[in-house]
Amino acid sequence: MTYYTNIQDHVWKALSDAKRRAILDSLIKGPRSTGDIVSLFPTIGRTGVLKHLDVLKNSELITIKREGRTRWNYINPAPIAAVCGPWVTRHIHGITQSAADLKALAENSPSEEKQDPS
Repeated sequence: MTYYTNIQDHVWKALSDAKRRAILDSLIKGPRSTGDIVSLFPTIGRTGVLKHLDVLKNSELITIKREGRTRWNYINPAPIAAVCGPWVTRHIHGITQSAADLKALAENSPSEEKQDPS
């Protein structure tokens, strides 16, 4: 059993799987019933989809509301913004600085002049 220290670990784990990201993408336009989501993934079946939905729910990336026998799944983008936003911000500065340094190096390097072979 994997131990997660906080919600950030749950969010990164949830986002690490392509099928879970696809489930989240399917919820961007609005809530979907569990049956609708299952129909999007015929190769993994209902049990597999339910396991992915449980991971998303435990990471607070989705909320679930029941209406009778129907289970509605809603995306919750707040954890993605809270976890991924700061991480990207921390790393983007280094990337943009490296690109700026490379550009300056390329612009300041002496051009190689073609030498006359004679």
